[in-house]
Amino acid sequence: MSFVLSGEEIFSLAMEIEKSGYAYYKTITDSTENAILKQLFSFLAEQEIRHYEFFETLNKEAGLDVIGSDDWDDISEYIKATTDSRFFIGEEKAISLAKTVKDPEKAVDIAISFEKDTLLFFHELLKIIPEKSKDTVQQIVDEEKRHIRMLSGKKKVFQSE
Repeated sequence: MSFVLSGEEIFSLAMEIEKSGYAYYKTITDSTENAILKQLFSFLAEQEIRHYEFFETLNKEAGLDVIGSDDWDDISEYIKATTDSRFFIGEEKAISLAKTVKDPEKAVDIAISFEKDTLLFFHELLKIIPEKSKDTVQQIVDEEKRHIRMLSGKKKVFQSE
């Protein structure tokens, strides 16, 4: 038995994730006095816009993808669990969360968690998207890994202050 999964639905969800990340990073950027955090989160906000645009392009090209029922059960449970986390909460809640952050280390901790959850989601996405989209999504996966390394490095800077 097979299910029909809409590529449009998957890429729309990915776009929402990127919008939430942008909202978080932009809110912190606009409110912090810390120059290091401002520069870092400004860069990450720009990255979220780029990723959104990648997924927007893929969304326009998306068709229907047929996935076997065994694969779909595993993937749909993972997607549900991931999108129920506090990091896939929508723009308004991301902004509210950012407004509660009082220090750079906490802002980076939240960002690392968000990037890790996003990385896991996109890694699963690679299993179900059309072959022609995989290279682009893999590039985003690789960028998410770089973001985590970058954030971890900055966290050490903030811990030593």
